[in-house]
Amino acid sequence: MRSPAFVVVLLGVLGLTSGFSSAAAPREKDPADQSKGKVYEWKSSDRLAYQYRIPRKYDEEIGVNLTFILHGSNLTRTWGFANHKAATFRPDDVVVCPDGTTSSVQGGFNFLGKDADVNRFHALHEELKKIFNVNATYLYGHSQGSFFALHYAGEKPEAVQGVVAHASGVWTWTKQPEAAHHQAIVLMHGTQDPVVPYGQSVGGFEAYAAKNYPTIRMRSLEGWNHWPAEHNGPTPHTSQQFAWVEGMTTKDPKRRAAAFTTLSTAKSKEQHDFAGLYLFASRIARMPEATARAKRVSEKAIKSVEALARKHIAKFAEVDPNGEFTIGDDAWIGHLPIFLRAFEGVPEADALKDKWAKVMEQQKATGMKDLSGYSRGLRAGDKGAAFSAGLRALKACFLTVYCTDRQFLENMDKWAGDARSLKLDRAEVSEFKALSKDHRKALTSGRKAFEAINGRASL
Repeated sequence: MRSPAFVVVLLGVLGLTSGFSSAAAPREKDPADQSKGKVYEWKSSDRLAYQYRIPRKYDEEIGVNLTFILHGSNLTRTWGFANHKAATFRPDDVVVCPDGTTSSVQGGFNFLGKDADVNRFHALHEELKKIFNVNATYLYGHSQGSFFALHYAGEKPEAVQGVVAHASGVWTWTKQPEAAHHQAIVLMHGTQDPVVPYGQSVGGFEAYAAKNYPTIRMRSLEGWNHWPAEHNGPTPHTSQQFAWVEGMTTKDPKRRAAAFTTLSTAKSKEQHDFAGLYLFASRIARMPEATARAKRVSEKAIKSVEALARKHIAKFAEVDPNGEFTIGDDAWIGHLPIFLRAFEGVPEADALKDKWAKVMEQQKATGMKDLSGYSRGLRAGDKGAAFSAGLRALKACFLTVYCTDRQFLENMDKWAGDARSLKLDRAEVSEFKALSKDHRKALTSGRKAFEAINGRASL
């Protein structure tokens, strides 16, 4: 349950992922043939297998972006296009999905953080750059592949322009050199990830921020688990984050326009990335070379997001962070933390975050001690001790993401329902049931309020 800047969690290295493709294997074809629009397979010079798709409109004169999809542990290259449709995911890029650089004992492959893995992947990268006129390289990693994506970006900073790191964290030995400060990095993580704790990415983000990376953000997927986030729902989260990464780094006005379209177009606005749009639009508005029309459109987006943020803030504007408050069923208890995570980077949201910073830090610091006691009791099989510590944690950190953990709450409910056989303290059980009911109601109503306001947004 900890969230330090650097923690290596076994499940982060051997994380579960989903999405093996049941479709027939693509044909083998040398990418040098430059057959466009379909998925093919090939091997690098040292026999690293990969699948790839060349965009239909690839023009050697103009060049192209190269996007890698790096799978989680014990999987294969098929994971990439099984979870990111070749027809729609980064349609203007050459997209490459390689096997992990080290064979596993379970029939799949892994991306490990060793020099041999970096060198093997870099060799593939260089081979592809000789075949295609590559303007920029972007990495998407999921679970273990995400750890590796950040690691490779630190080892070969000149070769990478951006990273979308999903459901991971940062290995302790991953470099964060000043030479990589040109990169745009998103750490994206589900708040209900049962495999790699959400706090891993929070810690990773804090570590990069401490190294003064200028273009980095944390994208929290509320209620999301460990699985890939492109097609599992109405919002293509991975494409949105790639649009932000490219938009914040490219010098090509056409690519900026394409990125803006992705970030400003929403089939479903409830979980849309409004803060990402705001940050990107702000960049365009500051660019001397941007056209007058681009600046007008960007300024309109900026005002729209600021107005949306004010509508959220109005829902809890009367709650005093310096006052006395306890856990209850008020919607703001669930609404406020989601808003602060989702709108980070929008000035009014950041100002509100500063007002609540002392409360949030105190809740986190106190609650984490009790959650550690809960974890120790759980590991020791002492459910009574775990329950008592869990109750203290719930009372202490109900505004943090850590006390919304589904498994934590389910364990507490189960033990409370079996209180007699477990010999739990009656008063504690009674108190937990009352608090838990209010807490769940606040989380549910707060989430609904957040999504309702977003759903009515005008872009």
